[in-house]
Amino acid sequence: MPVRDLSAELLSASHLQRAMLFELAYSVAENLLRGQPIDWPNCYAATLERQRVYFDAKLPEHFDDADKKVAELVGRNLADVLQQMSADQELQLIQKPSIPGFEWIGNGKGDFALGESLIEVKSTAKPFATSDYRQVGIYWLLSYAAAIEGRGTEWKEFVLFNPRSGKKVQLAYDKFLSIVSSGRTKIDTLQLFQSLVGSRRNW
Repeated sequence: MPVRDLSAELLSASHLQRAMLFELAYSVAENLLRGQPIDWPNCYAATLERQRVYFDAKLPEHFDDADKKVAELVGRNLADVLQQMSADQELQLIQKPSIPGFEWIGNGKGDFALGESLIEVKSTAKPFATSDYRQVGIYWLLSYAAAIEGRGTEWKEFVLFNPRSGKKVQLAYDKFLSIVSSGRTKIDTLQLFQSLVGSRRNW
């Protein structure tokens, strides 16, 4: 599904920190995915609540019309693509899927999931970065460890999606691991990860 174009002119009209702006877009998408009209006060509240966990986040006193226009465009892009993916695969979209903890790593939440596919959202002007692939790689490791221990299921696929540009990378984890694991088996990869986690715990 093609996404609505976010022009440089529209983006430059917003003076919000970019992380805050696209967090607002994410809140808009959550609203739309619930089948509700955009409730801007609730979107503002949800955005500010999430951004408060970042000590360097500058919380705005208010949001301008330009902020709302960008957030609605990007939020609708995200909601539309996720709903289309859900319909195409005939799977229920899960918001904030559980990411299991491991050793000293606590439990967390992902962005979205469809069945055994993990979907992570990245609103950036740049291509997907090494850190993005590292993140989904670690999420797989955590799911694999949990599956072995009988605490959950293993992610089979990941999707990186940018609702700002429409760019998407969709890849089976087996293929991804064959590229990045230097010939290691899944068990070998998990054992290496466990050794690194254990050494970090002892720092």
